Parts: sequence; structure tokens; C-alpha cells
Amino acid sequence: MKIGNRSFPEVKNHVYIMGILNLTPDSFSDGGKYLGYDAAMRHTEEMLRDGADIIDIGAESTRPGYIPVSTEEEIGRLTEVLRAIRKNFDVPISVDTYKAAVMNAALSEGADLANDIWGFRFEDLHPEEMNDDRMTMAEVVAKHGKPVVLMHNDLVERKAENRIDLQWERSGVSPAGREDIVVRVREGLERSLVLARQAGVEPGSIILDPGVGFAKTLEENRRVLARLDAFTDLGCSVLLGASRKSVIGDTLGLPPEEREEGTLVTSVLAAAAGCQFVRVHDVRGNRRALDFYEKVMGERL
Repeated sequence: MKIGNRSFPEVKNHVYIMGILNLTPDSFSDGGKYLGYDAAMRHTEEMLRDGADIIDIGAESTRPGYIPVSTEEEIGRLTEVLRAIRKNFDVPISVDTYKAAVMNAALSEGADLANDIWGFRFEDLHPEEMNDDRMTMAEVVAKHGKPVVLMHNDLVERKAENRIDLQWERSGVSPAGREDIVVRVREGLERSLVLARQAGVEPGSIILDPGVGFAKTLEENRRVLARLDAFTDLGCSVLLGASRKSVIGDTLGLPPEEREEGTLVTSVLAAAAGCQFVRVHDVRGNRRALDFYEKVMGERL
């Protein structure tokens, strides 16, 4: 797969790192730390020095209880930093947004990878957002011909089954007692792939993300982590984004700033399952852990 001007070949036991750059005041882990231009540039430089392969920019938090921002504000937060990274650093840039208009602006400004937390299915949940002159996220990505991360968000399936009040979207309360989450994630990702194909997105340009933390219970999140191998045979690269998430904190009773050891475990689990990418806050620690894993596993060849 090629992202920007860089190739990302599939190499046994090797995992590429996507470093997280949050341009938000309210992200669950590092909200506000990198909101200003100078802080964002310093953190980008630090992540690249520590071994990041891709920089993933987000300008609206998606944690439970997040505060929505307008399309105009999100584009405003993104544009200056995206342009500066493009000018000053030789690294592929990913943009994390669920708004098609924001993604269109970001890809037009030179972003190399679309990161869609709804897996092209936001319009399924919010058809009222659509009108005759607005493109879907799938259409935007296809128009620009850029690669994309399609993440599973179980809220879409839950709405289709009329099993929850849509206020869950920002409440973070999750019902239990549902069928195997692994099956649901696979089926949801397969539906995303159908939408991608219908829009004309190149099959070889798609990365799948099982969506740890998105409309899943604690037990379901742990189940997904235990069965990451169930998502690596769908014909696409797989990305795991579990860094500092509540599955770690709730399991160990730890706040976000104390979840790095757990995050390292999730990255190694991703490597062992055959995932090609992880999305993390602490690039240096994860790069060291994954490099060590790769060296050790190389002794088995």
C-alpha cells in the first residue's frame, strides 16, 4: 500500500505506527496539550524522531461525552497545522474526522489518508445530515483517490436493530447481553467494504479498524483484542487503535495518563495477530516494544 509518497509493504511481524496529534481541548487523554500551532509542531517533530510512520491529525474529540464542533471550526483547527506539517516534514498525514465536508477540505489541502471512525456509515445513522448537494464520505474519498481507514462503530448496528436510544452516542452507556461481538465487527466491516466498492474506492487502498472503544462494552472490547486475528483475512491491512482507551483503564483501574503499559500490550497483541498498523499516543514506547517483538519473532524463521 502507498500512503502519500511512502510505501507500506506487508512485512512479517512488522507494525507501522500512526502517531496521534490531537488539536482538541477535550480529548480524553491529552486534550489541549497540542492545540496551539507551536505545540503541534513540536509534538509532530517529537513523534517523528521517536519513530512514527504516519501522523494522524484530529480536530474534534470522539470520546464519550464529547463536545461537537461545527464543520467550519474543525476545518479551521486543521488547516494551518496540516499545511505546516506538509511543508516542514516528509511524512504521510492522516486526518481523523467523520464529516465528509471536513475530509474533503483536508484531502484538498494535501492530507494523504482518510481516517473515518464511521466506516463510511455515518449517513446510515444520520440520514438527516444528507441533502442533494452533499457528497458522502465514501464519495469524497473516491473523488480524491486517497487510501482510507474504515473503522467499525457498533452504534450503527444498534440503531438498525432499534435496541438503544440514540443518546448513547454521547452518553457512553453500553448495554450488555448481545451476541458475539467478533461476528458483529466482521459483518460491519464487510458492509463498509461494500460501500467502498460501490463508491469506487480502490480495494488495495483500504485499512480496516475493529473500533475498540466505540459502542462496545468492556467485555466486548477485551474480546475484540483477544480475537484480532479474526479481522486479518478480509483482504485488507488492519489497524488497531486502543491507545490509553477505557478498556485498559477500566480493566486495571487506571486514569488515562497511567495506561501506557496496557497500551504496549495491545500493540504487541496487534503484532501477534498480523495487524500492520497501530495508532498510539506514546510513539517511542510503542516503537521500542514493537521493534523488540519483531526481533524476537525473527529468530523463529
